[in-house]
Amino acid sequence: MSQKIKVAVAGASGRMGREVVRMVLEDPDLQLVAAVHTSAKSVDAGTLVGKPDTGVIVSSDLGEALSSSSPDVLVDFTTPKAAMPNTETAISYGVRPIVGTTGFTPEQIAELDKQCKDRGIGGLIAPNFSIGAILMMKFSAMAAKYFPHVEIIEYHGDQKLDAPSGTSIKTAERISELEKSCAKGIRRKKKLSKGPEAGTTTASAYTAFACRVCSRSRK
Repeated sequence: MSQKIKVAVAGASGRMGREVVRMVLEDPDLQLVAAVHTSAKSVDAGTLVGKPDTGVIVSSDLGEALSSSSPDVLVDFTTPKAAMPNTETAISYGVRPIVGTTGFTPEQIAELDKQCKDRGIGGLIAPNFSIGAILMMKFSAMAAKYFPHVEIIEYHGDQKLDAPSGTSIKTAERISELEKSCAKGIRRKKKLSKGPEAGTTTASAYTAFACRVCSRSRK
């Protein structure tokens, strides 16, 4: 790639935000131009991930960071409360939003879609970037058409902000799109192990199909 993609990261000091910062710094096709966190201290973004200084100082003002750095995309891993205004701010600056934060309502997504179209830019809201989780959602939706009942079970630490998670909600939505008659339920369980887990079990009176994905790290 002759020209690097310029990336800004919102929620840069969080667990997923730090992983995004690290990934951007390690990818030769990407350039970190801004890092934002509401409770940020004046530290270099490289310090957040144990890397040499990058010259990008973590900022607490998203609008100022986007204005001064002119990124191509904003990757947002913040909170459900902050994600909507962050995404609208990015769109207003003509920056493409890539959002891993969950908690958007259908009405909010429709509004953001309209704003992106008005600005002539693309955007992405993804409840889970893991290929395993995406396949789990796809396989579960495929299986649901053959069973009258489905249960979605997720395991997370007790510090997770959104419950049920965006992954579980999106799984239920995908199943409903393909099989509206299938009865659905979501259960959340707390766990102490390292990574979150999600899965579905579809069942009839005679047989059951289970699909499970386990995250071993945030990379």
